[in-house]
Order: sequence, then C-alpha cells, then structure tokens
Amino acid sequence: MLTCFTYPPTISSFGQPSGLAGGTFMAEYRVYLVDSDDHFFDTVHLTCTDDAEAIVQALALAIGHGVELWQLDRKVAVFPDQNKTP
Repeated sequence: MLTCFTYPPTISSFGQPSGLAGGTFMAEYRVYLVDSDDHFFDTVHLTCTDDAEAIVQALALAIGHGVELWQLDRKVAVFPDQNKTP
C-alpha cells in the first residue's frame, strides 16, 4: 500500500530575509524514484525556480530507475531509466 502525503504549497524568497519583495521565488517539487515494477521506492525533494529547472534535475536522477516529477498534485513529467536500452 502506498501512502502519499500532500504538502501545502511552499514558496520561499531565495536570497531575501523574511520573504522581502525582490527575491527569486522558488517552488517545491517531489521526484519519486520508480523501480522496475513501477513502485515508488524513494522521494527526493527539490526547490526550483520553474518547471524547466525541475525537469533538468529530475532527468539527472533517472539513472538505474525511472522517475516521476510532481508539484503538489500535478504530475509534471515522467522519465524512464536512462540506462535502459529499448
């Protein structure tokens, strides 16, 4: 049985104390590592400026297993194991 937790959205003001205006706003993402039976076996939390940055970081994690990239309840991307030959 897989239990998923949904965390409230978190926006941080990177580089600015106490969320002062003018900072770069970051979004929270989760990368689920997927085994050969399509079961989640681990989670990596990412903080990125946008989807494009999160996709690059998630793709780098798809070595030896697949990954799914999520932002809250929105599936952003799915990547197969980059080491697997078709």
